[in-house]
Amino acid sequence: QCAAILHFFPPQHVPRLAKACDLPQGLHRQKGTNWSSYAVRAAARKQKAEMNALTVHQPVKTGRRVARSNRERRQETEAAIIAAFEKVLVDSGVAGLTLNAIVKHAGVGKKQIYDYFGGVTGVATAWVERKGIWPPLEEIIGETMNDFTQRAPGEKLRIVNRQCAVMLRKNAPLCELLAGEFIRSEEVKAAVVHVRQLVRRDFERVIASDPALAHEDFLALNTIAYAATTYLALRAHSQPLFFGFDLADDASWALVLGMFDRVMDKAARSIEDGAAKGD
Repeated sequence: QCAAILHFFPPQHVPRLAKACDLPQGLHRQKGTNWSSYAVRAAARKQKAEMNALTVHQPVKTGRRVARSNRERRQETEAAIIAAFEKVLVDSGVAGLTLNAIVKHAGVGKKQIYDYFGGVTGVATAWVERKGIWPPLEEIIGETMNDFTQRAPGEKLRIVNRQCAVMLRKNAPLCELLAGEFIRSEEVKAAVVHVRQLVRRDFERVIASDPALAHEDFLALNTIAYAATTYLALRAHSQPLFFGFDLADDASWALVLGMFDRVMDKAARSIEDGAAKGD
């Protein structure tokens, strides 16, 4: 392009301009030079040089893409293993949680499970941690802690135990995991312990929200209430027929929860009246 416009400048300036444009020596003096054609060829050479410059740096970029792809592949493999664990847990229960079953559903090798998780026990613990299998307390009780703390002591215990049962009844994988505690499954033992720690943390928050709940009678009531509601929720999942009630049926379940509410309300009033009398 520089060569194409040199003839517009005074002759005394042409050599200096040609040198600045890096044109072949004497090109500006040639007669009948096809300046347009030269400009096209010069542009083509410039484009080729730019492409070559990109090619020089390409291996570095490719290396980064490969490294990132390896991380992504591992994440996908871990996700497949955890999903397979949950499927086997729901379909076959804790008793069916074998390494071979997880390998079959995940489509991976046994070595990957040991390398990434250390075995079935590690997969179970990772499943609890990564899937958020135990919801936050506010999600369970259905309100903020600020609103919850305004309630009466007995009402707090009734709500948190009731809503834990409602949540657990709808969570088939968690029901299966907790059932593993009864058959003493070593594969899920650590995961069950982790869930129990989450439960304990939430109930400690509830007890700490009201000094009145530190009364030994309220603590006793909470222990019995949690045992009862957990049993009913697990039973609704595995053996729903209970004293003539089908716990898997929403209407029957609502009736049983109504009974629980009445018992909790009366027990709480009795404790509060006793505390008021100094008993």
